[in-house]
Amino acid sequence: MKHLIGNPQQYWLYRVLALLWMAVLYWLSSKPSLPTPDLFWGQDKVEHAVAFGLLGFLFASSFRAGKKVSLRKRVIMVTFLVGVYGFFDEAHQFFVPGRDASFFDLCADAMGGFLSALLFLWYQSRKFSRQKFTHLS
Repeated sequence: MKHLIGNPQQYWLYRVLALLWMAVLYWLSSKPSLPTPDLFWGQDKVEHAVAFGLLGFLFASSFRAGKKVSLRKRVIMVTFLVGVYGFFDEAHQFFVPGRDASFFDLCADAMGGFLSALLFLWYQSRKFSRQKFTHLS
């Protein structure tokens, strides 16, 4: 995958992976229940945050690094996209027997997307800045 770094194909790859992950999330939310052991209180919210955090990472990876759009705007955009998908996922679960729509699940979805986007884009912007600085020396 190193040959894809910086190429437009890399961004399309992450967009396709994001769409595939969205399909997996839709399929999982179509199940009446998922066989996961209860290990701790709030585990459901952590699972939502991790699953939608991965979606946030894939969305964030699908954008080019650069100074044209600020880090804040990119994080907001990724959080919005993940939140919108989370909203539709929760609305879908409302109609699945054995499942219910939860505002707190939606919050966990958006928080996972926000945290993963923030961490990834922050790391990417620092890496981008260091690469520019090392090329100047």
